[in-house]
Amino acid sequence: MGNRSLLAPMLLPADWANLKEHRPRPVLSCGETAVVKTSQLGTQFFAHKVLCEPGHKGETKEHLRVKAAVVEAAAALGWTARAEMRAPDGSWIADVLVEKAGRQVAFEVQISSQDAERYLERQARYERDGIECFWLTARASTEHLPGVPVLRVDPRADELAVSVRSRASAEVPLATFLEAVLEGPLRWSPTPPATVTGTIRWGMHICDACETRSIVWDVDPCRMISCDRCAWRASGAELAPSAAPSTAATRLQAIEPLAIWRDRLPGVPSTFGCPRCAAEIPPTELWWLYRHRASNSCASRTVVLGVCPAESHWCAPSKGLHATHDVVEHLAGRKDSRRRLVPQDKGDLDGLRRDAARLHALRAQEAQAAAEKREREEAYRRERAERLRLFEAAQPVATPEQLGLPPLTRPKPATPHERTAAIEAYVTAHPGLDTDDVRRLFPRFTATCGCHDCAEILATYRDDERRILFRPKGRGSVVPRRR
Repeated sequence: MGNRSLLAPMLLPADWANLKEHRPRPVLSCGETAVVKTSQLGTQFFAHKVLCEPGHKGETKEHLRVKAAVVEAAAALGWTARAEMRAPDGSWIADVLVEKAGRQVAFEVQISSQDAERYLERQARYERDGIECFWLTARASTEHLPGVPVLRVDPRADELAVSVRSRASAEVPLATFLEAVLEGPLRWSPTPPATVTGTIRWGMHICDACETRSIVWDVDPCRMISCDRCAWRASGAELAPSAAPSTAATRLQAIEPLAIWRDRLPGVPSTFGCPRCAAEIPPTELWWLYRHRASNSCASRTVVLGVCPAESHWCAPSKGLHATHDVVEHLAGRKDSRRRLVPQDKGDLDGLRRDAARLHALRAQEAQAAAEKREREEAYRRERAERLRLFEAAQPVATPEQLGLPPLTRPKPATPHERTAAIEAYVTAHPGLDTDDVRRLFPRFTATCGCHDCAEILATYRDDERRILFRPKGRGSVVPRRR
């Protein structure tokens, strides 16, 4: 009005009543004449006398109440607040735009429904012009709007408060949220700089062949992206498995050489070789290195790989705010502080050497115990084979005359193939014989012949006959001792 800027919610009731009778009428920021009005909820506001844009809808009383609350809270904090501010190129019109010390913050009040694409499109316009923008919406939930700083507000409540969804367990007064954004450390970072880090675990290994100590290592499958301002972290792309902890080993004054790293398949632990004798170090000997929990047998080093823009997120120092729910919990005093991920080296060189010697001695004991077990098993097999030979030699060989069977026309078989052919010839020449008598006449071997001729012969017998006549003698059967 004239050269003065008027904020409708900040005017006293007497001044507001006088303004209604004043001529000429005030002019809005868009250049149109304003009409002085009061909503049913008692909110003072300016309205268009003539719409400046076709299809422009009037503001509801709930919309006006939330806007008035934002203007009053910003003005109380010493900020210059203006309603319905238009961009120089007309790309956006902010419900409330506040300014102080060169910083501009826009607040959009969205009472009507709006899809996620529209939120992202309008948010991008503000970010393009370097203006921070926060949304206050009346929709039931804001959890499905990632990439936009939006909180829910109930415009019909007695006291305006922000939350994540309706009937939420945590609510924060609107004035508290505005103070945290304007005067506190809470920000919305669209693309803040982030540090890309990766963790390498490493330790000592003593070769079993030449007893040379070397450094072996393992790389975490994913690198971490952490915001440089807050404790926000997210997983990044995979770190190269060939990355060696040479810098960390040098810092700890390690004189041991690096093991020979060999390529690996995806999802398979790396294989190393001894730097002196090139003997392979199998992954089974490095179980202490590949387990993903803390281990005293290995050290770790967090390396900085570079800097990249992070995803859009709520940002506050020492706070890990990954979602809007975390913001409300933080403002309500329920969110614990988190430390930023700082690259560092961890490990004790003397401890790594002691653990390597202990594991080497343990592997030597296990190898000796395995060798003794193999020797005992071999001696047991030799003893059983000798007992079996003596038992079979002591058994009387049945003759056809003892069993009351026809005489044999060919010599006793010496191989499984000859036994199958002999049984077939004998049974064909003398049909109707008892199967058990035929089996006793032809001693079994520990194996059967698998040639095509023998298979055709076995196919002519029933299953029970095959089990009795042609089943091989078991290798591990217990040999009865002679009494």
